[in-house]
Amino acid sequence: MRLRPIEPEDLDLLYSIENDPSLWHVSNPEAPYSRYQLKQYLAHRQSIFACGELRLVIEVTDDEHSAPTAIGLLDLTNFSPTASRAEVGIALLKAYRGRNLSTKALNLCEQLFVERLRIHQLYAYIPTFNAPSLATFSRAGYRQVAILADWVYADGRYHDAALLCKVF
Repeated sequence: MRLRPIEPEDLDLLYSIENDPSLWHVSNPEAPYSRYQLKQYLAHRQSIFACGELRLVIEVTDDEHSAPTAIGLLDLTNFSPTASRAEVGIALLKAYRGRNLSTKALNLCEQLFVERLRIHQLYAYIPTFNAPSLATFSRAGYRQVAILADWVYADGRYHDAALLCKVF
């Protein structure tokens, strides 16, 4: 597995993940994204220090002879260089969920973010109904520090979210 910067060639991956209704409770879009909107996003990305966000593609290789396959995205948002913290989120294509790949991606990103960006703390907001995501972050050493009442709107009602964090 490796993490790499998102490229214009990742438009189909981005389109699939951003327009997956099962993930909308996490990303809170007002409406589905068009390919044109996502092309514009890819064309005008800025440095993490300029926009507070870094999006990386999660790739896996089945064997040493096959080309890498992009299976998801790892986002670092709300980056604060002053506080040395950021929010982290992971979204995998449906076919790759439930294989512990998110935990591996979290471990990889932590090495990168702690070494290169001097991150002291990563945190995530996870709806309490999302048991697989809660388990992923727990396996990666994140601890629940709060429950936020009615934080997420999904399926026609509000749900609580857990705030998990990891200090390095």
